[in-house]
Amino acid sequence: MKLGQEIRFYRKKKGLTQTEFGALFGMSKQAVYSWETGLYSPDITVLLKMADYFQIPICILVGRPGMFCESNKRSENGCNYCVSVTEKDSLIIKALHSLTPAEQDAIEVLLHVKDNEN
Repeated sequence: MKLGQEIRFYRKKKGLTQTEFGALFGMSKQAVYSWETGLYSPDITVLLKMADYFQIPICILVGRPGMFCESNKRSENGCNYCVSVTEKDSLIIKALHSLTPAEQDAIEVLLHVKDNEN
């Protein structure tokens, strides 16, 4: 979904009118309308506040899930979208990217993320 569609989806899920939703962020009904129709996008500070209000990761709100997000899940009881990435995880990913393609394939087979029949 696009940003405006996500905003509309989560606003309606909370049972708020455009006027009520806009008031939460110091914005007018017209501003919410322009976001939901794609005429304009909210400022990043407003997007962060929206994500906090909806209790979802910002990547889900903007319709661009990151590599550790599952884009097709919506949970009624909070955020179950993303996996936390530690500094150690980042180092492992960087190390994986520095390997040759054959070495990467071997790691993928070892981790059962790739069939070794290829």
